[in-house]
Amino acid sequence: MLTRSRKSRSRSRSTDLQGHPSRPALILFLTLTLFICGVMLSGCTGVTSAKGVSTSAATNSTPAAPNSVPSSALSASPAAVSFGNVPMGSTSNQSLTITNSGTSAVTISQAGASGAGFAIGGITLPVNLNPGNSATFTASFAPSSTGNASGAASFSSSQLSSPLVAQMTGAGTAVAPSITAQPVSSSVVAGQTATFFVSASGTAPLSYQWRKNGTAIAGATSASYTTPAETTSDNGAQFSVAVSNSAGSLTSNAVALTVTASPVAPSITGQPSNQTVFANQKATFSVTANGTSPLSYQWRKNGTTISGATSATYTTPAETTSDTGALFSVVVSNSVGNVTSNSATLTVNPDPAPAITSQPASQTITAGQTAIFSVTATGTAPLSYQWQKNGAAISGATSSSYTTPPETTSDNGAQFAVVVSNSAGTATSNTAVLTVNPAPVAPSITTQPSSKTITAGQTATFSVSASGTAPLNYQWQKNSTAISGATSSSYTTPAETTSDNGAQFTVVVSNSVGSITSNPATLTVNPPAPGALTPSTTSLNFGNVIVTKNSGLGVTFTNSGNVSLTVSGVTISGGSFGASGISNGQIITPGQVVTLNVTFAPAATGGVTGSVTITSNASNSPVVVGFSGSGVLAHTATLSWTASTSTVIGYNIYRGTVSGGPYTLVNPSIVAGTQYVDSTVLAGQTYYYVATAVASGNVESTYSNQVVGSVPIP
Repeated sequence: MLTRSRKSRSRSRSTDLQGHPSRPALILFLTLTLFICGVMLSGCTGVTSAKGVSTSAATNSTPAAPNSVPSSALSASPAAVSFGNVPMGSTSNQSLTITNSGTSAVTISQAGASGAGFAIGGITLPVNLNPGNSATFTASFAPSSTGNASGAASFSSSQLSSPLVAQMTGAGTAVAPSITAQPVSSSVVAGQTATFFVSASGTAPLSYQWRKNGTAIAGATSASYTTPAETTSDNGAQFSVAVSNSAGSLTSNAVALTVTASPVAPSITGQPSNQTVFANQKATFSVTANGTSPLSYQWRKNGTTISGATSATYTTPAETTSDTGALFSVVVSNSVGNVTSNSATLTVNPDPAPAITSQPASQTITAGQTAIFSVTATGTAPLSYQWQKNGAAISGATSSSYTTPPETTSDNGAQFAVVVSNSAGTATSNTAVLTVNPAPVAPSITTQPSSKTITAGQTATFSVSASGTAPLNYQWQKNSTAISGATSSSYTTPAETTSDNGAQFTVVVSNSVGSITSNPATLTVNPPAPGALTPSTTSLNFGNVIVTKNSGLGVTFTNSGNVSLTVSGVTISGGSFGASGISNGQIITPGQVVTLNVTFAPAATGGVTGSVTITSNASNSPVVVGFSGSGVLAHTATLSWTASTSTVIGYNIYRGTVSGGPYTLVNPSIVAGTQYVDSTVLAGQTYYYVATAVASGNVESTYSNQVVGSVPIP
């Protein structure tokens, strides 16, 4: 209601009816007559001033909180790997960092790459990442063909619903040819042929085109070219070859062909060079010579011909230090003559003392088995070996490997080492430990799976405890049929339905020795229990309601469970109350909200109580909501006043419950006469009234004198 006082008045009193500054001289004499009426009125439960302002509370729905960080999540940096252009025959590597961006630990169990030429590595799996930790893998691209290529790196974990995938792209590019061995000049006698060779590398296929004096030779398109029988007219001819592929081309050096009328004696153009090797290594000597083909070669050691050493190169057998200082030379000859090379000196240094390059590894076996230990060592031959067990030499164990006799558990923890020796010294290996496990034992079940009872929609977990030689394997069965993926010591079912009531679960435990099947465990699946029918309130208070009138209030009921509820009874007590909206047999689905509309129509004055009782299959049935209210009679107050001596358009009546105000406007519109009946008064209340005169423009006078009236209680 709009409350008014002398300090807050919405109507101007600044001028009189003629526009003069003085207030209207309104003289009002207000009298009050109370009429106590027992008439039953169809009134309302409250009165709102005509000047009242209706307000309602605005409810703002709070936005849902942003999605929380997944408990298990991986991210890749960079999100995609681009290798760009990579030459054929080479490999490009880039780092790919995988970070645990979730809130719980993640174990990467598998990492792989798809797409031709792509690979992922650099980390030994499995690798465990705590939240915020990272692991850096090496992504590589080795193109197998030219052109664009694409692939992906994937990282799998049992904690993730799907693998993390990072895309990879690159392009294979052709490598231009390069000449690794140039053609060499050739000397022939008229009537002979000459052969020129070239060696080149680059992306296949390589094409060749030989040229003579800068002109392409028809059909000369391989890595070698043999001339026809030459004449002296070709003496000095220049031969070269162009090597090309899709990436480019390259021309070799030009070499000369010498054609003589008669053979040319050999000449050495590249002398053998001195060589230094370790004992037990080989040495290679070589020579380069010119002259009329064919050229013959004979190598010598300290002036003595070496049998079978008849090519342009000679490789010695494995040398000893006794050959240090030996001189090697070669005689080159043809049909015209021969020439002997300079001598090249061989230096043979003694090998260092033995060094172990691969240590013996610890071994784990089962009682009754043998174990093999081995070592790899370098050093001047001959190398000698002596194996030891717990520091004592093992008789006859004198080779680079040692096989034990069948072992027993008494040798568990024995330590094996080997001493390697030669003329320069000895080296002792690291110690390798022998672990001898007892002979395997067939599995036995120490704790049987137990039967489970659940409600439909829930899962059930069965578990077993077993002993026996590891590893133990598990396979759970449902009604004697193997369950896919159920291969651990416990098994959790999916959410069950009542159709699985009575299902039998067993598990087969096996190892390398045998297997055993557990006792069956029974699954009992009960139907889901109904939830509560929750009322929005447990009591309704209608306050004061005029006799023969009625007032309505509502109460809502929510099915808070996961099972539909069926209403079996709606009972109303209290003669002045009625209800509708919920009836017998009504079905309330999970989460559904229904409304019961309750009315209060008092037939007499005084307080009244009642209730509604709703029975159903809900867990909290019956649900009772109490009612209360009071029936009251209607009263009126009649006010009259002396008309204003000024020109007015009517009067306003104000009422308060405290002497001196504040007051509230009672009449909904301006009263034209000098009497007003207030029919909104209540029994037992005292009211204070004042009146104002209203001139045109809704200019009001000051308040009149105050009158007071008390409404009796019937």
